[in-house]
Amino acid sequence: MRNTSIRSEKIEGVVTARPCDCCGHHEIGIVTGSGEYIPLRPGLQVRIIDQPDQNGADCMP
Repeated sequence: MRNTSIRSEKIEGVVTARPCDCCGHHEIGIVTGSGEYIPLRPGLQVRIIDQPDQNGADCMP
């Protein structure tokens, strides 16, 4: 995946976490259908169009 600068057009993707290339901490971003990684930064405006089940597979009992 590659970093992409934020563009003004509509961007759709799935939220994911990955290690930062600089320091190794995990950063949150969006992976688009074409595999581009777009990091989420403070101040970035987002719109959630799908909310997964709050008790989904990633929840620990």
